[in-house]
Amino acid sequence: TSYNSVTEEEFKKRGVNVVIYANHLTRSGFPAMQNVAKSILTHHRSKEADDMCMPIKDIITLIPEE
Repeated sequence: TSYNSVTEEEFKKRGVNVVIYANHLTRSGFPAMQNVAKSILTHHRSKEADDMCMPIKDIITLIPEE
């Protein structure tokens, strides 16, 4: 967030070898969660929000089998 205009290449030139975008990933999730919550509150059920959600089977494939 503090250095959002600096490219990874610029960081590399200054000796940085890791860039973490966790803040942006976290912040991007909240609008999606708000939309799902609004849908659930509007319809009094979760069916209408299903298309806004990643299927559980897809989420499970993100977890390595070790």
